Amino acid sequence: MMEQVERFCVEQGLLQSGLRIVAACSGGADSLAMLEILWRLREKYCLRILAAHFEHGIRGEESRADARFVRDYCLRRGIPFEAGESDVPRAAERMGLSLETAARKLRYDFLEKVRRCRGYDVLAVAHHADDQAETVLMRILRGTGTRGLSAMRPRSGCDGRIIRPLLGVTKRQIRDWCRREHLTPREDSTNWQLDGTRNRIRLQVLPALRRMFNPELAQALCQLSDVAACEQEYLDQQAGQCWQQAHRIRSADRGVELNCSMLATQHPAIQRILLRRFWRETTGSGQDLGFVQTELLRGICLRGTTGSRQELPNGYAAERSYGWLFCRRAFHATPAEKPVAVPLAIPGDTCFGPLCCHAVWRKALPLETEADSFYLSPDSLSEPLVLRFRQPGDTIRLPAGRKKLKKLLIDDRIPQERRDSLPLLASGREILWVIGHRRSICCPVEQALKENRPVLYLTVKRREEHEHD
Repeated sequence: MMEQVERFCVEQGLLQSGLRIVAACSGGADSLAMLEILWRLREKYCLRILAAHFEHGIRGEESRADARFVRDYCLRRGIPFEAGESDVPRAAERMGLSLETAARKLRYDFLEKVRRCRGYDVLAVAHHADDQAETVLMRILRGTGTRGLSAMRPRSGCDGRIIRPLLGVTKRQIRDWCRREHLTPREDSTNWQLDGTRNRIRLQVLPALRRMFNPELAQALCQLSDVAACEQEYLDQQAGQCWQQAHRIRSADRGVELNCSMLATQHPAIQRILLRRFWRETTGSGQDLGFVQTELLRGICLRGTTGSRQELPNGYAAERSYGWLFCRRAFHATPAEKPVAVPLAIPGDTCFGPLCCHAVWRKALPLETEADSFYLSPDSLSEPLVLRFRQPGDTIRLPAGRKKLKKLLIDDRIPQERRDSLPLLASGREILWVIGHRRSICCPVEQALKENRPVLYLTVKRREEHEHD
């Protein structure tokens, strides 16, 4: 197996001469085999090896014994050793994450800190072919696309700093090799508990599928992953070329915008990649956009008109404006931020919850009206302008006629949990602007502009953006 692992690493470019490697080792068969193989290859490839072990604080004395085992193993071979620990259950509760997710985050944070502080090049983790098969099947069951089927790659992470030397071998091969080489790895008892999705797939689903359909199921799923990764790489190359023509940086507050006409000329596969990149570039989110949200954005780009809008995760909203799609945080407040009605300062700045509204008098208007701007001639209004949230009896005047605000929000598919947090510009019960969403037609400006009278021009920003300006 050692020759198989070495060949895989060379083919994947994981073993350059002089590489400094932090090897994550839990004491289990896979991580112990990986550490042993790297240690045996150290002279041939001039490798520098450091072992790192993270104690999760979950299994009590059993896991503390794992840490001692890895430390003693490293002492016998003269391998530098770093240990870290954390109370993962408490951290999971504090961060609002599952135990598995919190453990993974804290473990990788520790390993990356060791790599960076000690000046090493890469982090080696011991994922193997069975782990890959589990990941692919789990993603199929949850719903995924080509990128999800790619699953784990031999090299990943920022600048390819995470390597997986064992991804080409199975768990059985690893265990057999450990026995032949007289290694006595530790066994994690939680691997046999049916309390997580991955464990149930490993212990129940995959064995049943092997028995009933394909004894070489793990190999088939790994092949599927390799094919998907290769095809995804090609699609990404094609989408990368399109991206240069399909986007622009409009302004600091609007950020990246996507050309809807350009998007419409592309194959749907490229469209989805461009929209997911648009999401990442705009929000900086490490979490990919889901299929449903991506399809809703495709609908706006292909069939929408100016003003078409879609709520997105994490408080963002995307809107189409004059053939371009842009995305920004929606203007809505948390319960703690909700103020009472605030009179609009004219001219001046009015802060209201998470936003700030700037009001000026103007005798000329811009050629294009942004989603975060509004103009009106307030001469006909009998009550002062205020910023507030919705109230019973609110109505808005639209080109098709007057409509109850409640009915408008339902028709526009604004999530119910957001409706009470949408900031409004109002005069009495008359809603003039659902900020960032809909505008009333009750205060037209054409006559005022003809008579050279100023009109009121409003722009809104999030409060932190305004304070920065």
